[in-house]
Amino acid sequence: MAEIADDFLNASTDMAVVHRRVVRVGAAAAWFAATMFLGIGLFAGNPELIVQTIAPVLIGAFMTAQFLLDREDAYIGLTAAALVIVVFYSVIGTSDTIIPASVGLVIICALATVFVESRVVTAVVIIGVSLFLVPLLWGLTLGQSVVLGAALSLSFVTASVIFISVRSALAQLRTRFQMLFELSPTAVMEEDWSEAIEYVRSEYTGRPDRIRPFLLAYPAVVGRAVSRARITKVNRAAVALFGARDDEELLGLRSGDKVNEENNEVFVDALVALYEGRTEFDSDVRTQTLDGRSIWLQARAVDTSTEGGASRIIIAMADITHIRERNETMTNLIKAKDEFIARVSHELRTPLTAVVGLTSEMASMAPMSEAEQRDLLQLAAGQASEMAYIVEDLLVAARAEIGTVALDPTSVSLSEELSATIEGLNLEASIDFDPLPDVRADAGRVRQILRNLMTNAERYGGPRCRVLGGEVGGKVWLEVRDNGDGVPPELADKIFEPYSTAHQGVTESVGLGLSVARQLATMMGGSLEYRRDGEETVFRLELPSVANTGRALASSVGSV
Repeated sequence: MAEIADDFLNASTDMAVVHRRVVRVGAAAAWFAATMFLGIGLFAGNPELIVQTIAPVLIGAFMTAQFLLDREDAYIGLTAAALVIVVFYSVIGTSDTIIPASVGLVIICALATVFVESRVVTAVVIIGVSLFLVPLLWGLTLGQSVVLGAALSLSFVTASVIFISVRSALAQLRTRFQMLFELSPTAVMEEDWSEAIEYVRSEYTGRPDRIRPFLLAYPAVVGRAVSRARITKVNRAAVALFGARDDEELLGLRSGDKVNEENNEVFVDALVALYEGRTEFDSDVRTQTLDGRSIWLQARAVDTSTEGGASRIIIAMADITHIRERNETMTNLIKAKDEFIARVSHELRTPLTAVVGLTSEMASMAPMSEAEQRDLLQLAAGQASEMAYIVEDLLVAARAEIGTVALDPTSVSLSEELSATIEGLNLEASIDFDPLPDVRADAGRVRQILRNLMTNAERYGGPRCRVLGGEVGGKVWLEVRDNGDGVPPELADKIFEPYSTAHQGVTESVGLGLSVARQLATMMGGSLEYRRDGEETVFRLELPSVANTGRALASSVGSV
């Protein structure tokens, strides 16, 4: 009865499982009773007891036939058993066997009422009346028949009420469990790992505390064990989580081929937990859905099978892909900022060292001509300007993170700002365009953009640099082109990200220049894009023409 009750409570079973269990238990009990009658009869030399084996043999044979034909129906089996007892006792019964026959008949009839689906009260009344009349067929006196019939009927009614009440309570619990399982917003699976654990036990016979190193050393054993695990039930949330059309796509044996280097340790941990008899364990695992998505799952497993047999493991799963991605993003950001600090320190140290050295030289009392002093001052001013540019980019990046950067939009000549930038940086570049219309922008921010573009071309571009310009669709554009190798295609999307650089191993760039340049261009109503054109690297800056009044800035403050 404990096993039958367990079946009722298990959300993955239905009444067919209970019918099967009752028939098999009944067959085993009938064969056991036949063996006992035969053994005692032979030992005591009592032929009457030997004859009594006919009834349990017939019952055992009938239920065994149901099992072999896969037509297990507990109600039919129990009814047949009751009829066999009534008929055979009336033919070959003795006073020695009346008590076991009566007890067996009551139990069988009471248990049969559990499988009555409708008009239960009517069935109980009919069986109770029938049991009251049965002793009349057993050759007893009228008084004995009335007393025994009343005892059988009363015992049956009491037992049937108990059985039916237990069934009702178990059915309610089972219904609640199914509702919680099916309607849970959390993805839940029920799995049978009993054969997987049996396989592990057959492969490993060493010390229990060495099972984990063994499984880690032999991943093929893990794969074969996992292939013996079976998914027996899934809820709707699990179907949706794994992108399945229905639960049938998920049910059945697990695939051992899914065990790989990435998830091998997770399966090892599960097998070790079940091998050691633990009833709860959890893990994070990366897996593939049926529609090809790669997701991270947080799984919590509970072994609900009797005596920790690993046959009914409930696994609740949550999709934590977004948490993993966020943590990975934060890790990358922290790493990028660490690298950024190192680059800033390096880039500031170089001009700062020069300024300190030059000013120290001038502060010394060593004789120095006026020309030498002028050269030193120019060098120091140039290095100080370099530091100022770096600090200016840092300030823009910092202000962008809090949402505001001050702008003072006026009419600006891109041609003049470009010439001044090239001259100030002492660079060589070919300017190849006709006079351009003025743009509406912040002159200082335009110089900052151009300075970053020209510095980027000098540091990472080829030996030839040229600048093209023109006007299209109310926008004035400049293209800074060089014949360098450009950015690897897989890194092209990252060059405008803060604190990043596509040139690995280069420490003279803070990794803010292009990011700041694009932010400023966007805030002034323009854009900054990167592309490859044949053998040239191209950075294209577009800003609104003064004549394009529809794109004039509405405020002196821009937001990122």
